[in-house]
Amino acid sequence: MRPGAAPVRCRIVLIGGGHAHVTVLKAFGMAPEPGTDIVLIARELDTPYSGMLPGYVAGHYSLDECQIDLVRLARFAGARLIHGEAIGIDRSKKRVAIAGRPPIAYDLVSFDTGITPFIDDIAGAREHAIPVKPVSEFAPRWQALASRALKPNGPRQITVIGTGAAGFELILGIRHRLLAEASTHGIDPAAFSFTLIGSGQLLPTHNARARRLGEMALTEARIVLVAGETAVAVAPGEVRLASGRTIPSDAVLVTTKAAPPAWFASTGLPLDGRGFLAVRPTLQVLDDDDVFAVGDCASVIEHPREKAGVFAVRQGPPLTENLRLRARGSAARPFAPQRLFLTLLSCGGKAAIAARGPVATAGALMWRWKDYIDRAFMRKFQVLPPMGPAGVADEAMLCAGCAAKLGPSSLAAALDRLGPPIESHTVKDLANRDDAALLDLGPGPLRLETVDHFPAIWPEPYVLGEIAAAHALGDVLAKGGRPDHALAVASLPLSAPHLAEDDLFQLLAGARSVLDREGVALVGGHTGRSETLTAGFFVSGTVERTGMLRKGGLAPGDVLLVTKPIGTGLVFAGWMRGLSRARHVSAALDAMRTTSSTAACILVAHGATAATDITGFGLGGHLLEMLDASRAGATIGVDACPRLPGADELIAAGVRSSLLADNMVRVARMRLDDGLGETALALLLDPQTSGGLLASIPAARAVACLAALRSMGVQAAAVGVVTPVAPGEEPVLIVQRHWSLDDQPPASHPLAATAPLTTQ
Repeated sequence: MRPGAAPVRCRIVLIGGGHAHVTVLKAFGMAPEPGTDIVLIARELDTPYSGMLPGYVAGHYSLDECQIDLVRLARFAGARLIHGEAIGIDRSKKRVAIAGRPPIAYDLVSFDTGITPFIDDIAGAREHAIPVKPVSEFAPRWQALASRALKPNGPRQITVIGTGAAGFELILGIRHRLLAEASTHGIDPAAFSFTLIGSGQLLPTHNARARRLGEMALTEARIVLVAGETAVAVAPGEVRLASGRTIPSDAVLVTTKAAPPAWFASTGLPLDGRGFLAVRPTLQVLDDDDVFAVGDCASVIEHPREKAGVFAVRQGPPLTENLRLRARGSAARPFAPQRLFLTLLSCGGKAAIAARGPVATAGALMWRWKDYIDRAFMRKFQVLPPMGPAGVADEAMLCAGCAAKLGPSSLAAALDRLGPPIESHTVKDLANRDDAALLDLGPGPLRLETVDHFPAIWPEPYVLGEIAAAHALGDVLAKGGRPDHALAVASLPLSAPHLAEDDLFQLLAGARSVLDREGVALVGGHTGRSETLTAGFFVSGTVERTGMLRKGGLAPGDVLLVTKPIGTGLVFAGWMRGLSRARHVSAALDAMRTTSSTAACILVAHGATAATDITGFGLGGHLLEMLDASRAGATIGVDACPRLPGADELIAAGVRSSLLADNMVRVARMRLDDGLGETALALLLDPQTSGGLLASIPAARAVACLAALRSMGVQAAAVGVVTPVAPGEEPVLIVQRHWSLDDQPPASHPLAATAPLTTQ
């Protein structure tokens, strides 16, 4: 929900990121529907455009060129994005079941999930063949096959099963790619052979002229067509046909008939004879006005059409209109698809066959026409308006998460004006301003207490709950403590009661998924209303009196370790501006909802001398806090700092977190090598949400500690070393371009006796 938007009264859940649903998202982004909340559930964050897949296989397009980034599109649409797989629907309770997490409530729901390959009637196909659907899984498998095929002993006999449009385009695309690259890999192009097998005729849904042109294209390419023969088995080295004939094959790909997702059968929704969702011309299922279905996963009973992307694309606008009508309480309107439609079939190289009705032609001009249409379609979703529909310019956008906090100078000034707190016999180290309060309640371990709260860095409540919980645990874990209970603080935008209940449930369920794993009890909390979704937690835990870590404690020669990649502020500042790619956001979300408990245990076990968690002040800002508390200096290397995918590209594109300007107050305490400037500071002072730990390890134990962290899946790196400070001098952070444990220290240095370990 955007700030200032109308209260939400209707939630539309879109299941799947298919061609019709991306049209819905773009339309709602251009013209939001007041009082409507959009949720997209997508198994993949990049949705491929099937029309460009043959060109990708042939090498004409990169994978990014033929995929729609659902993270960017959902952000533009103001939609929540759930990266997950729908596995069921409860229409009585109006909830969609999602694998691995709680169900989500809906008022209206739409299916555009696509189809899955049906290959069980070909023995051995699952073990020895590559299905083309789903495309998200096909793309990496095709890349692996192409790589193997271009090696000296790679596969040479390539077979595609399926003589429809998909199989025709695929075999020609594969041939074009492999023959075009063979010579550069020292392979004779004549060593390859290609076969297309199908139980029916070539291009059975196309007109006779198009079929003849297709046969001519295969003949010219020297591709063997085996039509009217059914493949019944795939085994290593061959494809067996129903006639008993065998086709020698080193690699087999399957494009035969497809099936709906298996879970459709248990939904109670109306299905056609093949198991696809049965819908009316309004695109609503036969027996429920609040359930829509489009694309290949659905069949319009009154207007049967083949499973083709062109129909899914054409269903986008009427689906958008009918979702708006139903959200307003009005009846949906029927839609009749066209009977005659244009198909453009790629012929491998830059030639194509165009067919419509009884007419067909082929040539390079048809390829240019197809390329123009495909690129124009993709531009609608890849090139989005620079200003969001809420009317807020990019430069006015304020970051969320820890990037929404006050800068270090404002915080320090406010605390200084308050003066010291009243003395308490139970509270320890009040003057140190550490991140967690330390209480001495009597014999036994000390108690740690901390609280954190921020506006949603990601608009989906379940994931926000995961992030906020993982983040809140950081202060206790950074002190070597064991968190044991938590209280939640949350505020939610105004919405209908059933949606407010579901949002709170999702938020707390996400938090519980993290807290339960860590053995932390969620014992209560407080909720409220606000313009934006916010979440936070009070966390309490214990720490042994002799094993506690503080910000102070750095000793000259200690090695500085970081336990998570940095760059969350950059990635989400880029996301707000539509610049961060889906894979970059996904990597950042994964990092933020991962706790630091494993890292903390390993650091303590290896004798860490000091630690803090990296949050709003960034790696550089929090390291300076440690230097002040320890009366020590440090040298770090920018190249040694682990960063999230996409961080460097976003810095180069000029993206900066809105808190960076406040964090730059730290620059006066930093000495940068020549050639390092604002771009290095953009990384080092980038505010982190649920960042990793920054810790110091005695030099002699650093290699072993780093190895132990990595062996447990912690993305740790050694980033620098603690240096001495002369009496009376202010601690300074020296920033170099390079620093590594491979650097040879003086013979007297403890690191000289350890084995080198590369951190790059």
